[in-house]
Amino acid sequence: MNNCTKTIVILTGLLATLISSTLLAKDYTSLSDQEIDSRLRYLDTSFADIEDPYKYWKYGWTAIYAGSGAMQIYNAIDEDNSDDATKEWVGGVKSVGGLALMLLKPVPMVAGMDDYKKMPENSRQEKLSRLTKAETMLKQTAWRANDRYTFKPHAMTVGINIIGAAAIAAFGDSSDALGSAALGIAIGEAAIWTQPTAAESKLNDYSEHFGDSKKSSVSWKIQPLYNGAELIVQF
Repeated sequence: MNNCTKTIVILTGLLATLISSTLLAKDYTSLSDQEIDSRLRYLDTSFADIEDPYKYWKYGWTAIYAGSGAMQIYNAIDEDNSDDATKEWVGGVKSVGGLALMLLKPVPMVAGMDDYKKMPENSRQEKLSRLTKAETMLKQTAWRANDRYTFKPHAMTVGINIIGAAAIAAFGDSSDALGSAALGIAIGEAAIWTQPTAAESKLNDYSEHFGDSKKSSVSWKIQPLYNGAELIVQF
């Protein structure tokens, strides 16, 4: 990698950090009491509209994985045919893995809502703390939903099922391997793509309603120089 390329890579990384910090930063001290109250009312109304779909998705898939895992492990223990037992064990382990992922990576909107509702809002500082919590939950939930457009969750789904298929082929009936992998991938993809996306639209509506999208506008360009590059950012 030459010096020019290195400079562009470094500057691009710095740019991403700068833009992320700018978009997330908010000077709450400049907000009036009326605007704080208005923002909280707007967010509370938004949460009332979108909280249930996220709960249904979270608890629905948790129940599916838990029930599937328990049933397949029970069948594996009770199964006399070793090939069938292997297939059930693999399916059970995959379901338990899906359950663990649901529990260890909760939806922010679901995991944090109870604590948010208990937060007091008597003083200005308490309202600001509540506002910070509300905005963070909404942003993180919106970002979580966008995972479906990244490579990682799909690669993980395919990879785990390929490993499971290899285990079935090695220790059980190889003719069951492909079907088990296909079913597992289909279920995993269904869980990924059925996650609600309402938080993203609510976040955009909130930013537009209070003018945050205009306040956070950033333009930038990389201007090539001799043996390097110059980053130009305008706020």
